[in-house]
Amino acid sequence: MIEIRSSDSTKFDRLLGLCEEHGVSLGIGSECCVHRLPSIEQVDNIARQVENLTVVTPITPQKHYDRMLEYIRGLPRAIRLVVNDVGVLYALYREGGLDGFGPVAAGRGIVHTSEACPWVDHLVRDESEEVKSAFLQTNLNYSRTLQFMKNIGISAMETDMESRTIRAARKTGLTVAGHAEFIAVSYTRSCHTARFFGEQPPSCVRRCNSPMELELVDMFDLSGTPPGFAQPSPEMLEVYPVLYLLGNTVYLKSDCMETAGLERVVINADMYDIDTLNRMIVAM
Repeated sequence: MIEIRSSDSTKFDRLLGLCEEHGVSLGIGSECCVHRLPSIEQVDNIARQVENLTVVTPITPQKHYDRMLEYIRGLPRAIRLVVNDVGVLYALYREGGLDGFGPVAAGRGIVHTSEACPWVDHLVRDESEEVKSAFLQTNLNYSRTLQFMKNIGISAMETDMESRTIRAARKTGLTVAGHAEFIAVSYTRSCHTARFFGEQPPSCVRRCNSPMELELVDMFDLSGTPPGFAQPSPEMLEVYPVLYLLGNTVYLKSDCMETAGLERVVINADMYDIDTLNRMIVAM
């Protein structure tokens, strides 16, 4: 199953058209920003138009905690729910707030893997195969963590589509969804996009409808007197990839398309224009 996913409400009508045309499913919401969530009314309206709707809820700062719980309580129960915050997930479990959703998935804000690091192979190049294997598991491959997640209602997980990560995720026995092409390298509490444009959330949400490219230009250098910034060395530039910023998440491109054993492939529609997205769906 292919799922096209967006946090941009201005795209929803066009994405609904693509879902109908290609027979793919739709996901709405955000992994990392409470201000990018669709309203409950929007969710209700879309849920009446498509089957297998996914709603994604984000990593949640403490000051938005109660608001997020209330938001999830108001969602229609027929949806597939993706939760990216362990505190929110546990609070809902304690009050029975996950009852009726099917299924509930742990998102990338909960499921972590070292393979998302742009230079992971350099970090482990001198290690034994046993160490490499242990290092490149997801955090849900730890039996106690996995059992805890299952006990509080998690039956699925989402992770980056990288070959070693996907193989590790399948070992958990959970239903696995893989995010195609763009790996989530890091999330921030202080939003890079808002800071770059000098705006305060939520007035900056329109800035997060398409990505920006990031290139390494200056590096903080402690060797100077006083310390300052210096240009990166050719060796550093060789291993430092082009990164992409969307909202408060930094992404890395991956050409992996290992879909065996996946329940669904997630495409982040906000990384593409509609024509490119259409061609990508057709190609898959």
